[in-house]
Amino acid sequence: MTAELFFIAVKPDGRPWHFLKTEFDMTNEVAVADRHSEASRIVSSALGWSAAAGFVPVPILDVAALAAVQAKMVIDLSALYGEKSSNELARGVVSVLLGTLAPLKLTEIALVSGAKAIPVVGTVMGSLSMAGFGTAATYAIGKVFIRHFERGGTVGSLDAESVKEDLKAEFAKAAEKA
Repeated sequence: MTAELFFIAVKPDGRPWHFLKTEFDMTNEVAVADRHSEASRIVSSALGWSAAAGFVPVPILDVAALAAVQAKMVIDLSALYGEKSSNELARGVVSVLLGTLAPLKLTEIALVSGAKAIPVVGTVMGSLSMAGFGTAATYAIGKVFIRHFERGGTVGSLDAESVKEDLKAEFAKAAEKA
């Protein structure tokens, strides 16, 4: 799939907004008003893949799969907001953000992922719990990045410490719904 960037508007800081246009849909330009809708679609898609990552039957690989899904979501959101992001940078930022959430659920994550080593019951319970954690974490990270990009930020300029409370609040809100 090829893609090209095209200019559509100007950010508050004077930098241009850029949006992706694919060969499959060259006629439908993403209008500024549709940006939130497209960002929500990207996060929603990542939520499904995050839930699926929870069902990876091998302990620790489920966490790696979750991080990969979240990094892809951040790269897609970055492209939507006209920023180029490398996979390595996105994975690094996602790791830091997951590390921010880890104290909330570190013991649970380790037990849940490790429980998959127990045949049948452990695998089922571990998968369900990991899927719940993964979707809540993905939702929170997606929301934080959308706000950050709306303010003109980039993947590299995200300060995990400054979004820590917002990330935890979004995670709690999503975990409540799960």
